[in-house]
Amino acid sequence: MKSEFITETLSKIEQSINSGLFIDVEKSKVELKDLSTTGDWKSLNETICAFLNTDGGIVVCGVREKDKKYFYKGFNRNNESKLIDLQTIYFKDDNDVLVDVSDNILFDYFDFDNGEVAVIAVYPLSDDKKYVKYNNEYYERKLTQDRKIAPAKIQQQKEYKREIEYAKELSKVNDAQVEDLSLDKINYYINLLNKEIRNETLKASHEQAISFLNKQHFIKDKNVSTLGMLVCGDDPFHFLGSRVEVNCYYDTSVDIGKDKKIFRNDVINLMEDTFRYIWGHIKINRTIREGGKSEPEYPEKLIRETINNALAHRDYTIDNFVTVTIEPNQYIEIKNPGSFKEKIKLIHTDTEIIVRRLIPGIPESKNPKLASVLKVFDKIESQGRGMASLVNAALDNQIDLPTYEIKDGLIALKITTGKLVDESIETWLDGFKAYLISKLKTEITFEHKAVLAYFYKSELVNRQRLFSILLTESNNHFIVIDALKKANLIVEYVASTDENPIYVLDRVLLKIDFTDELITMLGTEYIHYDDAVKQVLNLTYLFSKYNNKSLKAAEITPEVYRRIYGKEIVGKTYETLGRKVRNICNKFEKQGVLTKGSKNDYSFNFDYTAENLLF
Repeated sequence: MKSEFITETLSKIEQSINSGLFIDVEKSKVELKDLSTTGDWKSLNETICAFLNTDGGIVVCGVREKDKKYFYKGFNRNNESKLIDLQTIYFKDDNDVLVDVSDNILFDYFDFDNGEVAVIAVYPLSDDKKYVKYNNEYYERKLTQDRKIAPAKIQQQKEYKREIEYAKELSKVNDAQVEDLSLDKINYYINLLNKEIRNETLKASHEQAISFLNKQHFIKDKNVSTLGMLVCGDDPFHFLGSRVEVNCYYDTSVDIGKDKKIFRNDVINLMEDTFRYIWGHIKINRTIREGGKSEPEYPEKLIRETINNALAHRDYTIDNFVTVTIEPNQYIEIKNPGSFKEKIKLIHTDTEIIVRRLIPGIPESKNPKLASVLKVFDKIESQGRGMASLVNAALDNQIDLPTYEIKDGLIALKITTGKLVDESIETWLDGFKAYLISKLKTEITFEHKAVLAYFYKSELVNRQRLFSILLTESNNHFIVIDALKKANLIVEYVASTDENPIYVLDRVLLKIDFTDELITMLGTEYIHYDDAVKQVLNLTYLFSKYNNKSLKAAEITPEVYRRIYGKEIVGKTYETLGRKVRNICNKFEKQGVLTKGSKNDYSFNFDYTAENLLF
């Protein structure tokens, strides 16, 4: 927690007291306690425990809030020893052993309203140290509340800690000496720590730095660790090889090697170099809104977070590099050495509905110490956020559905440009509009569209042996998913569990090919029609049956084009197809298959029967 943040928080409280206007400061990382009762001290311990187990935070001691009003009491320094005890005598690990959290709990006094308050700054435990408990209960921070952690989540964390007990990040780097760590990088890290409440002196020599490096796990038993070399190595590639390499490609499909860049550096600089490469090769549009605001092809925060997570959580036991490929106007792909643990993969391929989903939020980082260091550099956020951020970006229509391919010892994440709810999805949902409204008993909102599109596209990519991220009530759009469940527009898959519910679409919504129905009505000659004819008939059938809507030829053409030629519009091809669609509609209207309305719109004639219809 940055000291500027503490100062700003205290200033807002003081301003609110003096002006009488309430300014809310209690957020997920801020708690107020006046500590006037025994219950307050118990509550303080629960909050500290929750901060340790989640993302850290600050506690302002000497102020309380009630009914949107602050009351200042101040902190009694006679209670100082109780604060110091927080570091050593309250919190226990899974084995009921007291944990010394002196490095994670720091204190300071701040002048406040002609008096002073005490501020406790709590830094989260590294993932390999979580969770600790207070009074035999594990707590975590949920918004502004301290909540007991679910037993299943505690068990997952215990399993995770067993898996990383001998983490590669702490292993010895062969032939490396302490002098192979950069003093400049060590002191830069110390400066970042000192922007917080922590106080660490800068180091004039490697000998002076020994104690600090041990405490930070940068050296272990006098040997430089992989962690130390990743963060502070003077020449990390010399010692770690491809583990500290990122190969970037701009693939124009003409010459993929035309714009290739290889980065070899410490993990912090690798993150920055890789981001700059990607950002310099993606499209930046200008909008007419807000005076010509820039609108990047991908959200900047998402790209930074994805790159940083790839390097923070990659498997450093594998001597292989990360690969980034940019396909213009299509996707960014990041290939990482390693694989996901089996427990986060949901694979069911023995039924008609193929499911390949990844469970977000399960502890997965192979490098918990590195993750803690990177939080100081403001490079990563809390555990499990990477997949959630991808899902949220898709549901916010900033990107299309993100997918993972797992094979040959590599994890390939593909972030596709465009929108989750794109024109093809709009056409699909519009075709079923009347059906959807009859089931929902309300108009379709964008949130309905986004969630339906997520499930629809997930099923499509799962059939292609690609993984999508599991979408459940617990991580995204609870109200919308609940509404879709009640309307039976999504149903629980046969392999679904209470812990990890898997939803699939109402099978009616997957019906976009009406070949069987059309053969029944039009005869076997339908089989020999070309793609354009079949698509025109399929679309008019869909819209007439499930939306009671007729379509003009100009409305049919865009979707037929997308289905046959894809998203890339070629003007001449589009115009030719448009003329063909008009001819198809006219000919089938004359034959009675389609009915033409007063606005030159066409609907399917379900009363039509024919023998030996030829086209």
